[in-house]
Amino acid sequence: MQRIGLSVFAVLICVGTIVSAQTQVPATSSLPALGQVGDLTCAADATESYALYLPSTYTPAKRWPIIYFFDPGAHGHRPVEAYKDLAEKYGFIFAGSNNSRNFSSTQSKSVNAVWIDTHERLALDEHRQYASGFSGGARVAGAMGFSCPNCGIAGIIAHGAGYPSNHTPKDNLLYFFAVGDQDFNWPEVIMVRREREDHGLPYRVRVYPGEHQWAPAAIMEDAMQWLMLKAMQAGSLTPDPAFIDRMFQQTQSEADDAEKKNDAIGQIDAYRSLVDDFAGLKDTKDAASRLASWKQSPALKAALKAEQEQINAQIAIEREISPKLRAYTNRTVDDLRSLRIEIVQAMAGLRDQAKNSKSDSKRLIFARAYGDMWVEGMENGQQEFEAKHYENAEFCFDLMRQISDDPWPVLLLAETHAAQGSKKQAIKDLQEAVRRGIKDPAILESDKKLGSLTTEAEFQKIVAGLKNK
Repeated sequence: MQRIGLSVFAVLICVGTIVSAQTQVPATSSLPALGQVGDLTCAADATESYALYLPSTYTPAKRWPIIYFFDPGAHGHRPVEAYKDLAEKYGFIFAGSNNSRNFSSTQSKSVNAVWIDTHERLALDEHRQYASGFSGGARVAGAMGFSCPNCGIAGIIAHGAGYPSNHTPKDNLLYFFAVGDQDFNWPEVIMVRREREDHGLPYRVRVYPGEHQWAPAAIMEDAMQWLMLKAMQAGSLTPDPAFIDRMFQQTQSEADDAEKKNDAIGQIDAYRSLVDDFAGLKDTKDAASRLASWKQSPALKAALKAEQEQINAQIAIEREISPKLRAYTNRTVDDLRSLRIEIVQAMAGLRDQAKNSKSDSKRLIFARAYGDMWVEGMENGQQEFEAKHYENAEFCFDLMRQISDDPWPVLLLAETHAAQGSKKQAIKDLQEAVRRGIKDPAILESDKKLGSLTTEAEFQKIVAGLKNK
């Protein structure tokens, strides 16, 4: 049930091409304006670029922590813009790849390029280098940590996904997971949480109200504060007693709030953090005693059982629909029209139950299952597109267009028709995508798969219309 969105996906970092770059710090005039997001083209590879944010206090006279971001759609600006206030507040450099995207065969090239370029241009703290990503980008970030020893990645912030496939966990690699309670990858994150707990590996998990998305800024701030705390604990950042006290009290409050809500998993998570994350920084004897007691509590066992029941229920639903999506993609049935109707009706039923079920847990189960099957259908099409099976890709995206009013399948139809040379149909698709909700002209302008349309008058009209809104 691991998705990029959905399919099993491995990113192999080409460690052989990563060199130990000697930091050559240029004058700040060669970099984007301090306190503003700008784009940089990689000096060694002009085909690669990244969005960069330098705090307004940046100076090459000191070393700075950095977070590398990977968006599944290669929108490097998206996370950097969303979280830049946190970079300013806590003194971090942010760099978001504009090239790493789902299903790209050159993701390792993009990782290498941004890593090398930042090390050549910037004054970086070699002990405080982190990677973060959303969905498939979270797997790229994880692969950077797991598979690239020369990168020196100290921690991962994974949004809406767990590990990359074929991972090899490292004891010293910090891992913060952020996932919405409606995210189809919620079961995966929960299972990874259990694995790390069983193996005594450092982690934190934040589940928040939301779907499959980059986490809200407040959750990202939690992640950055945790990384700072762990850096102080490890001795790679000078301990700040006021910050440590504040974080300790905040975590204690989380434990107290979880107890009031009868949230056994929340309690065990908070007490484990009080013990593991503050060891050597605060007195944790009381927390350790409470943690040992809660691990044996009937309340925790009941909560874990209920959690597993939700995971099993989602899997059962998906086992009914997923084979139908595969059969439709591969055209392995004679009556495709009837199968299409079956799939559309099944998805509509899931969407209806996600909205109207009286049980909160059932609403979440149906919402996750719907999201998972939706992404599976889309990724089936994307895989066919990357294989240049454009007719099959069109087949998949058209099905998903019928299932939902979301603009994404129509945008991918435009890419498919552009690849087939059907410019007029591609323009019609883009017009529909705008009617369905696309508002950012940069989405169209930066989409290289629409490159053949950029000189078309109708394409320019669509982009101008978006810019004038």
